[in-house]
Amino acid sequence: MAAPKVPFLVGPTASGKTSVSIFIARALGAQIISADSRQCYCDLSIGTAKPAPEELAAVPHYFVDCLNPEELFSAGEFGRQARAKIKELLEAGNIPLVVGGSGLYVSALVDDFFEGPSADPDIRDRLKARAATEGVHTLYEELQRIDPQAAGKIMPGDYRRIERALEIFILTGIPISQIRKQQANPPPYTPVMVGLQWPRQQLYERINTRCLQMLEAGLIEETRRLVFDRKLTPELCNALDSVGYKETTQYLRGEVDYNEMVRLFQRNTRHFAKRQISWFSRDPRIEWVEVDENVSVIEIANKVSKIYLSLDIRSGLI
Repeated sequence: MAAPKVPFLVGPTASGKTSVSIFIARALGAQIISADSRQCYCDLSIGTAKPAPEELAAVPHYFVDCLNPEELFSAGEFGRQARAKIKELLEAGNIPLVVGGSGLYVSALVDDFFEGPSADPDIRDRLKARAATEGVHTLYEELQRIDPQAAGKIMPGDYRRIERALEIFILTGIPISQIRKQQANPPPYTPVMVGLQWPRQQLYERINTRCLQMLEAGLIEETRRLVFDRKLTPELCNALDSVGYKETTQYLRGEVDYNEMVRLFQRNTRHFAKRQISWFSRDPRIEWVEVDENVSVIEIANKVSKIYLSLDIRSGLI
């Protein structure tokens, strides 16, 4: 029996994935799997550009508002849970539509992945203490010596991933990149991947506008509740280390004024989008749909849906 085909919709932030995916899901009768590393957290809505309540009500969504902010959630754990949900939907005769811009989360569903050994609290405490006294850069340099291949795929300031790579090496004595090769686990379905591609300047203008809209919608108040009322920190809730929350927290602490916060928010979001584009552009499996400000959401959704249907995504339903 042929492996079932699962449609994916990817692209950078502000590319319109959410609104387009609602039209596609309704047209195909699909249910949405969110491949976003931040939208899974409750109470982080504005800063994560979470789908609006009416959008969530229009189509079943999974992995949105499913975790408390303090809960840890890795790409590996997402891969395990989301693959199980995809299997469940396929077995029920439903079409799962994976939507997201988090490269690692998408990769956990389309590539080989491994969960690795369980977390070790003692090792994590020691690494966290070292990061506080020696700096995250010291741990990153250590990872570069131990496993340059893994380090090359991690940003120098991404403490969570640095910590996990070092933790696995301490537990097993084997570099994480080597373990990944040994424990390959390809998905039991064929991904059909489509990406939304905007002219770069238009995308940046959309990003600048959306940042302002987030602030108007109450991002400052949302951040104040999380950081000052609930006393959450990036160590307790890594989503707060995201673009938007980080700059807003600086403003609330008096480290920057409002105009500088806006400038940093917009600039850093543009940089984030550029990294997303670089990540996805390396994947030859993605078929890109060129869109611009003259194309409506419905027209974009129709273009993407035609690609899915031309590749017969309904074939192989269990």
